[in-house]
Amino acid sequence: MAPTKPFGNPASAEILLIGHDPRLQSSQAQAEYAFFLDYLQRYAAAPTYGPEKRKYGLANALLDYVSALAGCRVPLERLYVTNLCNEFLQGTQSKGTVLIPEAEAERGYEEICRASGQGHFRLIISTSCQVFYHLARLGFLDESDERISLFVEQARPRKSAADRRVYATSGKAPFLEVCGVEFHHAGIPVVAVLHVKQWPLRTSALRYMEPMERAKQVIGAALK
Repeated sequence: MAPTKPFGNPASAEILLIGHDPRLQSSQAQAEYAFFLDYLQRYAAAPTYGPEKRKYGLANALLDYVSALAGCRVPLERLYVTNLCNEFLQGTQSKGTVLIPEAEAERGYEEICRASGQGHFRLIISTSCQVFYHLARLGFLDESDERISLFVEQARPRKSAADRRVYATSGKAPFLEVCGVEFHHAGIPVVAVLHVKQWPLRTSALRYMEPMERAKQVIGAALK
């Protein structure tokens, strides 16, 4: 099975968005391009049936999500979107977020660094705790302060869950401390946010309301 391809042109895009993996949990859909974003170019109108409707819906939801964070409609052409892991990992049968193996994360990290070096990005958006954990532990951020060190320690995969190929943090809710905070990569603002599948916020995630509002401020300022 061929890996999912990044979507967009890193040489001309302004926003680099880093997702998780093509499945995240238990989906069996096989995206040729990250988040099925090519569907927004393939169809003049949203499909109204079955799998094609759901794939288009995910692509449109991602574009709506970025636009909501930016405070204005973001054209598709401004985005370069990839995943930390573009391989199709084995799902967890809805038992939690799939664990990205370190080797896969490191391979994806190298590709992301190459893409960021090719472009002139004004903003980098990292979605999900696990993605930001790997970026932080591998040295993607300019910052190397105590906040980052503590986050990496507490976001490290819990062994009991990792043995089941599920990602769960070693500490309690470490993502709350970094979500929406402005960090940097080669001077480019980097902001970590929830995954698009967690937006709009559900009742169980209302504790992220303030961090996500903070993220909107960071993203809006970076794109002015």
